[in-house]
Amino acid sequence: MRNRELIKSAILIILVLISVFMTYRVWTFTPELTDLETDVNTETPSIGPKISKPIDSVIMPFRMINRNGTDVKGTSNVKDIKKITDQLLSKEVKKVDILSSESVVQLEDLSERYTILDFPDSIPSEMYLNQVLGMNMNYYPNINFDRILVDTKSTKEAVVYLLSENKQKAVKLQTNIKSTQFDKVNKEAAPDLKPYTGMITNETTTNEIYQIYAPENADNMNIYRYVSNKISVSELNDVILGDSVIARSNEHNVSTYNNNTGISTVNEAKQTYRYTNLSEDENRQKDMAKSITNSFKFINEHAGYTDEFRLFSTDQKSGKIDYQMFLNNYPVFNDDKLSSIEAVWGRDTINEYNRGLITTGVAVPSKKEADKLPSSEEVRFSLASNGSIDFNKVTNIAIGYDLSLPKDEINNLQDTIEFTPKWYVKYDGEWKRYENGGLS
Repeated sequence: MRNRELIKSAILIILVLISVFMTYRVWTFTPELTDLETDVNTETPSIGPKISKPIDSVIMPFRMINRNGTDVKGTSNVKDIKKITDQLLSKEVKKVDILSSESVVQLEDLSERYTILDFPDSIPSEMYLNQVLGMNMNYYPNINFDRILVDTKSTKEAVVYLLSENKQKAVKLQTNIKSTQFDKVNKEAAPDLKPYTGMITNETTTNEIYQIYAPENADNMNIYRYVSNKISVSELNDVILGDSVIARSNEHNVSTYNNNTGISTVNEAKQTYRYTNLSEDENRQKDMAKSITNSFKFINEHAGYTDEFRLFSTDQKSGKIDYQMFLNNYPVFNDDKLSSIEAVWGRDTINEYNRGLITTGVAVPSKKEADKLPSSEEVRFSLASNGSIDFNKVTNIAIGYDLSLPKDEINNLQDTIEFTPKWYVKYDGEWKRYENGGLS
């Protein structure tokens, strides 16, 4: 009998020790971020100054909205957004719940006061929570999301929701973030916030947590002009094609180069560079988390983020990742994609790499005045009234800049590029420019 009690006591002690050890591992767990945060390798060829971009400055929300009942205010100011996301960095997640519905997920525990962080497209939650935010969690849920909600009124510690793009799934994270600290940061940002409006475009967006949010008015939007700088094609070829570059042809302002595995095309008139790795054509990486991670590292290592760029869109079918230029907190668009860096990651290396060759230099005074932009309500009403537009397919509305090249000789170093403010609408998965009640 005594031996039996001793055995029970020994087993109990072992179980307690195992529990203590597992608790220690959970509390001290740190995700592996070093492979993404290392400095640029000085031996790697580059197209600009060797400055490493932190991943949370490239993969980040493009606006934040504070909603308190019917009071809705927001901003696109990167400094205010960064202060909010910094509150999430390396925090502990105590509990993870996956919410799902055949129609639209309802957040029954959400208070009437919360903060929204909007992303321009959906991104993998596992990659963002682990590699960008470095949150301490037992496991990382795997959904694609495009909106984060932070509720600090319901409990003393913030509750974070990640909402999937199709609104049928959500991840609920119970964190150790003090609600009072989060509210303090929000209060500091209050002077920068402007009135925003929530738009209903279809049955899903009738719920306020899924509404499309945009500033009520586009105040003080100016045309900006910069002296344009040009990325060296030879330096870009060194990065992409390596030492064995062969110039194939140069006809009608279009030059082609190749090595043993790939080909690049330079359009001098449009100032674009396009590369295709022929050996990787059948081995496209369809895992968006890996594609984003690898493309970010690839571009960062050769100083490819020549202006402010942010992750802007992902395409699961093609594997394409798009990093968009930003100016003064707003995305920049161009019909020839001069303002974007497109990357498709293959099995082991880059499969496609397309980008503009123009970067911004010194700002110069602009003699043009920007046309007064309509209010977001005027944009909404015009689109909803346009019979050629299926208003159900409108999923985002934002202010952006239209980038235009000078009409004179492109090789002149004093040429300028202009950024003209416009409304842009995400329609059927594609961003389009709003013009006179329609989309172009």
